[in-house]
Amino acid sequence: MSASPGPVTAGAPRRGTLDTVLLSIGALLVIGILSMGAYLAYSIVQVRDAEAAATPAGRVIEELQALVEKSPNNAPVRVRLGEALASAGRTDEAVRELNAALEIEPDHTGAHVVLGMVGLIERDYEVAESQLRKVIELTDGAEFEDVLVHRELAFYYLGEVMLDTNRYEDAVGYYKATLRMNRTNANAYFGLAMAFKGIEEWDAAVENLEIAIVFDPNYAQAHYELGQIFMRRDEPMNAAVHFSKAAALAPDNDVILEALSALGTPEEWEARARDALAQGEGQEALDAVLVSRGFDYDEPERALLHGQVLESMDKVDVARDVYLKALEITPEHEGLRAALERLDAE
Repeated sequence: MSASPGPVTAGAPRRGTLDTVLLSIGALLVIGILSMGAYLAYSIVQVRDAEAAATPAGRVIEELQALVEKSPNNAPVRVRLGEALASAGRTDEAVRELNAALEIEPDHTGAHVVLGMVGLIERDYEVAESQLRKVIELTDGAEFEDVLVHRELAFYYLGEVMLDTNRYEDAVGYYKATLRMNRTNANAYFGLAMAFKGIEEWDAAVENLEIAIVFDPNYAQAHYELGQIFMRRDEPMNAAVHFSKAAALAPDNDVILEALSALGTPEEWEARARDALAQGEGQEALDAVLVSRGFDYDEPERALLHGQVLESMDKVDVARDVYLKALEITPEHEGLRAALERLDAE
């Protein structure tokens, strides 16, 4: 257990985001790993703007480099420097610092975790898997909080390795292991969903994407993936809901905007609903108005149209509920109020 691993191979192609969907949103996963035995805080976040973070990241690196110069045999400080360098995209330097830390302290699980992350970024999956499995080995039976966090991260990143290499069944196992340690890890639920998607277990994929959104309502990529699955299921209303939310959360992402554009505009669906209603095609009108509302469920005119379609289908009680709920959002809307008063008078 004390053998020092070989160095990470440098110069491999850069790894993109965890999934190719949101290429413009993030470039790296960042983890915060502090020294062994101290309070360990960490996060798994996507860096949404590398340029904005460049100056503060550079200051952190300079400060850590100064600490290393003062205490060259301090393995935890070298690990923190390696992490900072990796987060800044300076992976060759990061690897040197991390391997130096392991020469000092061969069983430093934080160093192994960051080396595994670097291997994943560089798409050197053999190295990534080896380093992360080393963490699992070293933390077996561990009880300390910081070591357990390293174990959780190792399971998570092993899931990422398996997902990237299309070993979906194995990915499912690693993500589930992550979630047994941390039930609130939105990224792990997302990864688990993508693994289920890989083996075409669509219901499980939807379930885990929805859980990811519960823990992180601003998870644009999860909304996008849900939209994709609902499109596959021919459920354009649900797809519109999630594509719209994804677009609101990531308004500059071309992939999301293209998906939303391919679905059509809410005005087009509204016009389709009105045409179908005029022709007495109730179900077609209902399907269309539901899609139009999926883009913005609070828009009162489409809510009014929704109720009118339901009335045409003799679903008066449901129409009344639609009017009531819409009036709670826009109580000043005269059309909704008049429709409700008319139903109450009948």
